[in-house]
Amino acid sequence: QHYYITNNLSATMATWQLVYWLMLSCLPNQVFTLYNKIMLYEKRCFTEDVPDNTMISFKWALHHYSTQGFDKDPTPEGNMRLTITSAHSLKHSGGDTGILRHEQQLTGGFGTVKYFASDSGEYLWCFEMQPAANGAQMGTFHMEPSIEYSEDEVEVYNEIVATQDAIIRTLGNIMRRARQIKSEQSYYKKREQEFRELSYLTSTRVIWYGALTALTVITTGCFLMMNMKSFFLAKKLV
Repeated sequence: QHYYITNNLSATMATWQLVYWLMLSCLPNQVFTLYNKIMLYEKRCFTEDVPDNTMISFKWALHHYSTQGFDKDPTPEGNMRLTITSAHSLKHSGGDTGILRHEQQLTGGFGTVKYFASDSGEYLWCFEMQPAANGAQMGTFHMEPSIEYSEDEVEVYNEIVATQDAIIRTLGNIMRRARQIKSEQSYYKKREQEFRELSYLTSTRVIWYGALTALTVITTGCFLMMNMKSFFLAKKLV
């Protein structure tokens, strides 16, 4: 019974672990959307703390400010400079310089930039507004980050195989237990039928034995009475 319960717990834990990893891998984490006013050569920095093997992506858009106000749509002349730095190295160095992971010029006023973080830790994303042909000095910076967790396909396959094996073992134990219970029920039903037949036979025999005993007693009594009557008549006692 202990072995049966242990297998059930193992299968349940493996099943929930598989469900957790599947949900984690299938659902990208849409975090938030930010709008920031930004000046020329000004930086807007964001920190992403992620585990290893994680795809970080940012949707960005830059709306320049003109005499008519901020552009409703992203400005095609909008340019940004992106730098991705390991924030973990910044904390330990105690200065403003860290390990530069990625640097890119962003043009066209909007787009999506992606970076695959092979190492875990904090990554500092800095967007700096660059000069444009229209001479804009200020704009509105729109940014929407998202994180997608990547998994090793071999590891996922092994998890699925392990879960299937655990489920098969559990089902096998349940089926063996069901067959055992069915066999026990059949045996008890057969024994019950035998006891019923024995009880019926015993009751029938007791009834016949009682009837035969009563008949014997009555016959013996009648015989004794007849003999005694003959004896008394022969001796002329009555």
